[in-house]
Amino acid sequence: MRALLSLVLVCCCCAVLAHEHEHHGPPHHDDEPDMPAEENVFGPLAKLEGTWYGDSGRSVSPAPPTDTCFSEMITFSRMFPVDNDIAGNTLYALHYEQYAYDPTGNPLHHEVGEWLWDPTTKTVSRIAAVPRGQAVLAGGVATLNGDGSTVLTVEAQRGNDSFGILNTPAALAGAPVVHFQSVFTLDESGALLTYVDTTVALLPGNERFTHINADCLHKQTQPTNGPLVPKECPDLPNLCPTTAA
Repeated sequence: MRALLSLVLVCCCCAVLAHEHEHHGPPHHDDEPDMPAEENVFGPLAKLEGTWYGDSGRSVSPAPPTDTCFSEMITFSRMFPVDNDIAGNTLYALHYEQYAYDPTGNPLHHEVGEWLWDPTTKTVSRIAAVPRGQAVLAGGVATLNGDGSTVLTVEAQRGNDSFGILNTPAALAGAPVVHFQSVFTLDESGALLTYVDTTVALLPGNERFTHINADCLHKQTQPTNGPLVPKECPDLPNLCPTTAA
């Protein structure tokens, strides 16, 4: 009788567990943040989401004299909403990672960061960290043009409390960054991205020099297994000439 009762209890427990798994799926923790599904909460950043490829990049700097073509890949992925309890606002963020390569295919640049949208203040921000020992928190606005394109313009200044720049001691002793501006332009379709990043740094003796990076990128819906395919890029006349791959 005891053996029969134990068998019945085991069967009942199995049935209950199967029912819960069938109807409820895996357990959900209430403290796990949900990823927002609505694109509109990301405001002007919504079209950035995805993976972008460019093969028309140009990097120009007078110190040392540099004029380099580059290709790159940038991936933007949405994060969970960030609640600022003290300020009483919510930020919506896209994490990004950027890889750039010189014409020979060697690594040229790597960068990680986030683009943030604050719907309360209508502010866009960009957080960027590079392995040269420098970090930037730049802020600004988004502008919608008559042609349907969206322009994101952010700036940072060394010494600012809000949108500022940090350098490691080694960077301070070399060429510390004192000003940064980034202008991203997304066309109406959300398939074409052009950007110009302008960095002002100091040489020993406080001589200023300007370093400009610019590129045109196309959003890819599927991974590209081969080399990047160069394409014509409007409104950036100083980019490297492109040829068919």
